[in-house]
Amino acid sequence: MSAQRIATVRAGAANSARNGGQGAREEEILAAAARIFREKGYHGASVRDIAESVGLLKGSLYHYIRSKEDLLARLFDGALEQTVGELETIASGDAAPRTKLHEMVAAYVKAVTANLDAVGLYLREWRALPGPELARLRARRRAMRALFEDVIADGTRRREFAAADAKISALAILGMCNWLFEWYRPRGRLRPDVLARELADRAVRSVTR
Repeated sequence: MSAQRIATVRAGAANSARNGGQGAREEEILAAAARIFREKGYHGASVRDIAESVGLLKGSLYHYIRSKEDLLARLFDGALEQTVGELETIASGDAAPRTKLHEMVAAYVKAVTANLDAVGLYLREWRALPGPELARLRARRRAMRALFEDVIADGTRRREFAAADAKISALAILGMCNWLFEWYRPRGRLRPDVLARELADRAVRSVTR
């Protein structure tokens, strides 16, 4: 291998290490922001609070973020993106509507229990998002709800379900799942997988003939 090639490889490795380190640091900052926003409220929390919680000066934090609003938007986007993809995969499969709905609710419950801070933050502070970010988040939430609506409507057409209004049924199910942020305790007696099965069973029963 030539000296030039060796130098190129080393430079690439160094860049990857730096990018990986920065990515890990950003994840740490996002986790701290979610916790502090939930504890103090979005308007009550300051950029200084977040910086101090991760051992940075306020000015240094802006190397990783643009603004407090940017942090809020990134938290919401990150919490939804992977979940919506998983729900789309389940909804587009060949399983019966009853099975799809059960799997979708279980997947969503697991996502909520894994992102309690972000869910609580969304439900309490969504109005604080700037206009463009809020519009994007609402569109993504509508798309997620539509996945549930379509599965419920399909089950009704196949006479597996008896839901008079698929939209109301979907909203009720999602509301049941979202409210976990208020009462679920990760160190309590219910493990996320057990809770996911319990609420999925209840969701299916709520629309079954």
